[in-house]
Amino acid sequence: MQLMTNRLEGKACIVTGSGRGIGLAIVRAFAAEGARVVVNDVDKDAAETAVAELSSAGGEAVANCEPIGSVAAAESVVQSSLDAFGRLDVLVNNAGVLRDKMTHTMTEDDFDVVVGVHLKGTWACGRAAIQHWRPLAKNESESGVPTYRKIINVTSASGLMGAVGQANYAAAKMGIVGLTKTWAKELGRLNINVNAIAPAALTAMTEPLVQDPEAAKPRLARFALGRYGEPEEIAPSFVFFASKDSNYITGQVLCVDGGLVI
Repeated sequence: MQLMTNRLEGKACIVTGSGRGIGLAIVRAFAAEGARVVVNDVDKDAAETAVAELSSAGGEAVANCEPIGSVAAAESVVQSSLDAFGRLDVLVNNAGVLRDKMTHTMTEDDFDVVVGVHLKGTWACGRAAIQHWRPLAKNESESGVPTYRKIINVTSASGLMGAVGQANYAAAKMGIVGLTKTWAKELGRLNINVNAIAPAALTAMTEPLVQDPEAAKPRLARFALGRYGEPEEIAPSFVFFASKDSNYITGQVLCVDGGLVI
């Protein structure tokens, strides 16, 4: 990876679940734009490997290995940014897990774990960032020099359309849409933009779905472009929402999915 441009120069950004997959592509793209990043991932080796890669390319990055899903973890990851960089400008709520089962076989634990990481985790991390940002925004409002800050949540096609065998995941992802729109209304006057992205990319979670070409044909036929994207094709949309180019956009859900949700 090489650092190239500076759309996020000096910004401090948190990306949860960024040791691999889409999250890793996001921190790479952020660093390429000049951002300093907190790489959060419950897999310590993955987080530290990502930090080493970014640092070797000239970026600034630190690892946080808290398991997203609690207020304590959220406060820890926000504090990591404040300790390392003295500020926080962008929060990306990307961490997630799957426990796919049909509703009649889904256990309480299957439901709680998925909703806890995706929905409660997004809420808790957003809450921690907002608590830090509110007094700053109020002071800036009084001085007449506003600073835009960003929350970018990750939802999915399952949350927008439903998905067989994913009642827990779909409910959590639709809940994230509700959080996004509510926060946009609550925080707009503080110049905090809140948007969501619904991506579809080949990752460790989706690659098994296309390993058998014949079995994959019906699934891929749902995409207007006929394929899953690569994580690197998803990341630029996060850069856009993190940058000043999106200062007049809030409360929106952007599908970066090759035409899956149309």
